[in-house]
Amino acid sequence: MKKILIILILSSFSLSLFSQQKKETSFKFLPHWMPQAQFAGFIMAYEKGIYKKHGLDIELLTGGPNRSSLDWLVERKTDFCAAWLSSALQVRDKNVKLVNICQLIQRSALMLVAKKGRGINSIKDLNGKKVALWQQDFRIQAEALFTKYNLKVKVYPLSETQNIFIRDVVDVTSVMWYNEYHLLLNSGYDSTDLQIFSFSDYDLNFPEDGIYVLEDFYNKNKSECKEFSDATLEGWDYAFSHEEETLQYVKKYLTKAKYAANEMHQRWMLRQMKKLLQPDAGVASGELRARDYQNVIKTLKESGYINNDISFKDFFKAEYGTP
Repeated sequence: MKKILIILILSSFSLSLFSQQKKETSFKFLPHWMPQAQFAGFIMAYEKGIYKKHGLDIELLTGGPNRSSLDWLVERKTDFCAAWLSSALQVRDKNVKLVNICQLIQRSALMLVAKKGRGINSIKDLNGKKVALWQQDFRIQAEALFTKYNLKVKVYPLSETQNIFIRDVVDVTSVMWYNEYHLLLNSGYDSTDLQIFSFSDYDLNFPEDGIYVLEDFYNKNKSECKEFSDATLEGWDYAFSHEEETLQYVKKYLTKAKYAANEMHQRWMLRQMKKLLQPDAGVASGELRARDYQNVIKTLKESGYINNDISFKDFFKAEYGTP
C-alpha cells in the first residue's frame, strides 16, 4: 500500500512539474493599423492554419487609429505586435525593453509626391513650396530631407484624406506607396504628372513594419518567437501566390472591422507589399540590415526624437528562420 502511495505521489509531482515546465502556446497579435492587405501575411497564416502548423494558437486582434500596437505591447495586452522601426526605437529609448524579432518591410514606402505643373522636377525645386505632412513618425524623414538639402518649405497638416493636395492648397504631399499614392491615381492624376521623391533614394531608408515583443517575453519564449516569425513569412508567401483567395479574406476582415473594402485598391496594396518585403541580394527575408538600422538611429538622434545609442545586437533578435 505504501509503494502504491509513493508511486501516486511521485506521479502527481511529475505531472505538476510537467505542467509548470510546459510553455504557453496561446498568444495575441496586434497590427498597427486596420486589417488591410498591408497585413495579409498575418491573415493568411491564421486562416490557412500556418500558425497552428507551427504549434501556435494565435488570436488576431483588430488594429486601427485608436489602438496603438506599441502601447498595447507595453501594457501587455498583446504578446506580438507590428510596428514601424522608428516608432519602436523611440519606445526603446524610454527604457522600455522591446525587441525586433523579424523585419518585414525592407524599403521605406513613405514618399513625397509633387505636381510637376508647379515646377517641381528635382529635389531642389521643393524649396519654398507648400508641403502637406502627417504628424509624428511620418514627419521624421521629410524633416531630415529638408535639412539635408537646406530646403525651406511651408508645412501644412495632412489629415486622413489627400483633399488638401487634390484641391491645390499645397504643391507637395506625403503618401505611402502602397496606399495613398494609388488613391491619387484613382482620383484622376496621371503618374507622368507627378514627381515622386522616395526617401529610400536619398539615403533615408527607414524599414517600416516589423514584429516586436517585450524582451522578457522573448527570453522566455525564444522558440515560439521563431515559430511566429517563420509562420508569418510563410503566410506572406502564401498570400502572394494566392492573390484572389487572399483578397477575399482581406475583404472579409475589412468588412468585419466595418471599414470600406475596395478590392482594386487592396489588390494594388498587396502587389506593392510583395516588392517592399523582398530583400536585396545577400539579405534574408525577415532580416534587419545593420546599415539601415544605424541610419535610422542617426537620423532620430540628430532630429531629437531619441537621446541614446541603442545597440543593434540588443535590439534585433534574428528569430526569423535560416537565411
